[in-house]
Amino acid sequence: MKSDSALMRAICSGGMAGITSAVAAGAGASASGRRPYAAVNAVAHCLWPDTAQREEGLSAKYTATGAGIHLGSAVFWGVLFEALCGRRPRVDKVIAAAATTAAVAYVVDYHVVPQRLTPGFEAHLSKRSLAMTYLALAAGFAVAGLLRTETSR
Repeated sequence: MKSDSALMRAICSGGMAGITSAVAAGAGASASGRRPYAAVNAVAHCLWPDTAQREEGLSAKYTATGAGIHLGSAVFWGVLFEALCGRRPRVDKVIAAAATTAAVAYVVDYHVVPQRLTPGFEAHLSKRSLAMTYLALAAGFAVAGLLRTETSR
């Protein structure tokens, strides 16, 4: 597989977006008086609906699983981001693609899929913190895309 393939770009941009949004979700959980792991643990509610959203501590079962699901979904959204960007995008196209991808992700996550498949962040985040989490998702995509535009010059 070429290092500049669409899949590799989606893994890189999705990885960056997943990390930035997970950090934002953790900060939002902390701001709400929860432990920072609570938001990522809640992502595992699709597997453990009765317990994941109540678990606030660091654990292999909830935190690792939630982080894996979250990063996997960010890479999934990275495919859309990369399709919107193309191989060598201009800065304005990267910003627009990042904002569009995060907006589509929010709409799908909270207005299209069944509740059991939502990220679960809402269990621990205020509406403002949830918005900041999706803004961080967009920022992660944008940073990854902008880094690529810089290195391709």
